[in-house]
Amino acid sequence: MDILVIDIGGTSAKLWHTAHDEHLKFDSGKELTPEKMVSEVKEMTKDWNYEAIALGLPCRISNGKPVEDPPNLGSGWVGYNYASAFGLPVRIINDASLQALGSYDGGRMLFIGLGTAVGSAYIAERLILSLDLGRLMHAKGSVFELLGYKGLDKLGTKKAQEILHEIIPTLKSAMMADYVVLGGGSAKKFDSLPDGVRRGHNRTVVEGGRKLWEELNDPADKGSNDWVVI
Repeated sequence: MDILVIDIGGTSAKLWHTAHDEHLKFDSGKELTPEKMVSEVKEMTKDWNYEAIALGLPCRISNGKPVEDPPNLGSGWVGYNYASAFGLPVRIINDASLQALGSYDGGRMLFIGLGTAVGSAYIAERLILSLDLGRLMHAKGSVFELLGYKGLDKLGTKKAQEILHEIIPTLKSAMMADYVVLGGGSAKKFDSLPDGVRRGHNRTVVEGGRKLWEELNDPADKGSNDWVVI
């Protein structure tokens, strides 16, 4: 099955294809509405062939649909008919959950995505739970304020790495996770990671999109889904 995987963050949107190595990207931000997103995606992928779409959005998703507008994007994401706009079947999941699904190797896994904001998700025993751990407080501020793009720029890599080594083991213990995957664009900035933490890669979102279509049933149909997506 050829799947277009759309990973939308607060700064950029990345377009991946399960049969291609390369990816495309365009700017997102406060001016990006779903209409503009669909138009941009169609234009940029007009030479690609795909049968279905996996869409990762940086907001809360319930039953396969966004229930709030992403805080770093424009408005109109709730109630928008994505399948009709694309003319293809679309499955939607939280963006951190999409990368987490692609990174998952079994057991209890905590995923932390460092980007414009701090995304997070937890997977265990066929449960995919989207989280908002960026709101948790550290002595010097929230996790988002410290490890989001603006926080990293303000702190500098050395100080941010010290804070990372304080925060991530605590979150791992609190979630009783077997391991942590640190993803997102800023993960590569750190020279060392705490024990039990491995670096993810943006391309794992492609595997997440494949699994969303080929290993999971439709998240909107809870009755037929042997995975629970929350």
